[in-house]
Amino acid sequence: MKEELDLNKGSHFRFWDSLSEDKKAENIKKIQSKIGVHSEIGKLRKVFLHSPGQEVESMTPKSASELLYNDIIYYKNIVAGHAQLKSVLSLVSEVFEVSTCLEEILDLQQARNELLDQVLYYQGCPELKFELSEMPSDELAKTLITGVSLKRNSLESWLSSKTFSLVPLPNMYFMRDTSMVVGTRVISSRMASSVRFTESLIMRAIYEYHPDLTGHGLLLDACYKNNDPKFTIEGGDIIVINEDLLLVGISERTTTKAVDALVDSILSARTQEGKTEPFNILCVILPQERSTIHLDMIFTVANKEQAVVYSPYVLGRERARVVRIRVKSDGDKKFKDVEDLILGLRSVGVRMDPIPCGGDNPLHQQREQWNSGANLFSFAPGKVISYMHEHTLQACESAGFKIVSAKDAIKHPALLSSESPLVVTVEGSELSRGGGGPRCMTCPVLRDPV
Repeated sequence: MKEELDLNKGSHFRFWDSLSEDKKAENIKKIQSKIGVHSEIGKLRKVFLHSPGQEVESMTPKSASELLYNDIIYYKNIVAGHAQLKSVLSLVSEVFEVSTCLEEILDLQQARNELLDQVLYYQGCPELKFELSEMPSDELAKTLITGVSLKRNSLESWLSSKTFSLVPLPNMYFMRDTSMVVGTRVISSRMASSVRFTESLIMRAIYEYHPDLTGHGLLLDACYKNNDPKFTIEGGDIIVINEDLLLVGISERTTTKAVDALVDSILSARTQEGKTEPFNILCVILPQERSTIHLDMIFTVANKEQAVVYSPYVLGRERARVVRIRVKSDGDKKFKDVEDLILGLRSVGVRMDPIPCGGDNPLHQQREQWNSGANLFSFAPGKVISYMHEHTLQACESAGFKIVSAKDAIKHPALLSSESPLVVTVEGSELSRGGGGPRCMTCPVLRDPV
């Protein structure tokens, strides 16, 4: 059909922006989306990863904290750990590598020009435009991720404390935050830290132009359309329970102003889709700490009625405040405090039995949560990927999960077809030093309905 041909030739987002509300509703029914995430646990079909490259080697002890790392990390070790993650996911889904998708859209002149203009303007180096424009797409894709060293060809540059004109992107392998799919639409993130904004621009361009990622447009364009420093939103704070329920973390990375905008955007999208039933958002107000930068550092869904949680902030005396927002189709909103996240879920008809990160010992809980022990990624109902945290894994075993190493699963893929709940463990001692776990490193694009 004509609409599908137009979508595949250019900007998916501008196609949808050009339509009236009636036309959007009409085309949503006609055009089948190639993306769709309606839960955290639906069988995974497409997922974004970025295999760490030389950009990670660009960090120094002095620059690590500025780049959001606790310390420099060892390249060979994170490559090995990430390769395990990719190998497992490749057995159960189609893996989209960011660098490959970026190279493919850079073959389109419109996408190339727009992305270069945005990145170079933001990073303050427009003088690189001609040099980069002449690069082949594969070289340009690599350069946008690994950076361009500052040329010492003037007194200003000679005396500059900068190392790069175009800064490298060592956080790129944490795919979850810079964009996300909710329903059949894309949220383009506004990052809280300026060092990650280029990542968001790259992911927005890939969703906008890649033919295998056509959906029903943007749900929220925070990347392009808002320069308010109090308006930031990142994917680690968004958890999709079902079509009518989201969990959202209010954190150092996601603000209330952005969540208010997200609520209005969801309402508009549901109107276009003809949905008239109310929807709910549970907002979790997180402590402003390094270990709780996102909601998925204290809560991730492992099965239909099970979640791995950091008990002190979900159920304990220090539990985070939770506000339920109930939104009717006419836009009426009701706000209510609930006692905790688990009871908040029950108040909207969702049972979720907690599995304690670190088990029942407070010392183990703190140590394993710090190293992303509550950050698991589901590739099917009851099938999750985790780092090797002894006490968290023991708690998962007690809750009915079988533990299998990534090495064994790669050698014997039939293990992944087990009918019992399963935790696949990857080596994460170095990966976690970047400040995230398996959910942080994955961005699901398409899942089956549950």
